[in-house]
Amino acid sequence: MKYLLLALLALAAAPRVQAQPESAYYGVALGDFDFEEHNFLGFPGVPVADTVSSYRLMVGYQFMEHLSVEGGYGKSGTIRDRITLPTFPSGTVDLDVGYEFTMLTIRLLGVLPFDNGVSLLGGLGYTDMKVDRDVTDGVDALSDDQSSNEPGYYIGAQYDWDRVAVRLSHEKFDFEGGVDLTETSLSFFYKL
Repeated sequence: MKYLLLALLALAAAPRVQAQPESAYYGVALGDFDFEEHNFLGFPGVPVADTVSSYRLMVGYQFMEHLSVEGGYGKSGTIRDRITLPTFPSGTVDLDVGYEFTMLTIRLLGVLPFDNGVSLLGGLGYTDMKVDRDVTDGVDALSDDQSSNEPGYYIGAQYDWDRVAVRLSHEKFDFEGGVDLTETSLSFFYKL
């Protein structure tokens, strides 16, 4: 916590930086990936939930002072949970469930720069997700993968220096069917 406070203090004390309205950049985002599925395999009230680490490799181009486009490739860690399902006629079975996400993203960002080097960002994205799923009861195992295309909503705050920038952001993906998926990340960018 004290390192976070020192970093925030250093950002506040940094000199004002002139915005470069047109620039290409690339970087890496490291974050927390929160997953919650409320009705596993259609069973009401059977949740699967976990928080894992994630990363993304990012490229972007800010082609106007207030508009930027970004693309990225990323992966999540393996989401793991243990659930209990009812069986017929009466009884239960315990299952170990694992998910791993691979994401290819493009997003359009609106940028609101301030005179002190801070910018607020908001945008819409589109993510092509591949989900690898493993389910086992300790004896039998099932593995499959699914692909989906999900819109996302993005907000963030960024601090710019001459050639580098740091950003704190939050993205919510708009899944259907009782799935909540969000990613909170810290990104580091180098401007060309």
